[in-house]
Amino acid sequence: MIHCLTFEPAVPGRDWSAARFAPRSNLPLSAACVVANGVREQLCRALATEFEVRVIEPAVPGAAGRALLLAGATILRVGGRLCDAFVCVRPLDARRLVALAFGETEPREGTALSAIERTTLERVVLGLVPLCNALCGPLGTATPERAERAASELVSYFEVRAAAREPFAIGFGLTRDPAPEVTECITLDALSDVELQGRVEVGTGRVGVPAFARLAPQTTLAFDAPLEGNAVLRFGEVVFARGTCGVVDGRNALRIGFGESSAA
Repeated sequence: MIHCLTFEPAVPGRDWSAARFAPRSNLPLSAACVVANGVREQLCRALATEFEVRVIEPAVPGAAGRALLLAGATILRVGGRLCDAFVCVRPLDARRLVALAFGETEPREGTALSAIERTTLERVVLGLVPLCNALCGPLGTATPERAERAASELVSYFEVRAAAREPFAIGFGLTRDPAPEVTECITLDALSDVELQGRVEVGTGRVGVPAFARLAPQTTLAFDAPLEGNAVLRFGEVVFARGTCGVVDGRNALRIGFGESSAA
């Protein structure tokens, strides 16, 4: 996994947010999207209904987050060539999945599943196990797993959320975060044909309030600042350099402050 800079939620009465480095999963979002599409196709067939899904991007939850995510969940564990994977369904989502399977209009939330409902849920979840191939390679046999053990071994996690009549989510976890892909660094030679349009900003001065109030299109403003004064070179909205304006070989030029060369 890698760590990236993030910011804490804003606090009322404070105009800044605390910065911190948080772990981030290396699992490609494209792999999670492949799984999400498979979830939609598989469940639309199994439940004889249509719905759209969205992916909650892969994350690396802490110990408290893992315990909360998997508390009371129905979990299947499957061994893969790269690592083990988990398919997780939390209690409320399990009840809503079963309600869809039996055509119930209102799921009996808060009630325990009957034996036939548990069997139905296990078959539905088992049908999603082959999708883990996109996450951890060729798969072995799927077996039930205890939530406590899964929470202690889970590293990367993402969810597929379905916008059905009663929304539900299916969680997918891995026991190991994928290794980051190392690619060849981009060199300046690879960018030699790229052109950037820059601009030099010159001329500073003061405008009185009466003159400012009379500003209109085509108005000419006179500044006392010399054209040989300081200037800023920008590419887009990025300040690239600061320097001094002047003339070189009859052309307007900017002498960049940190070097001896001039840019025409």
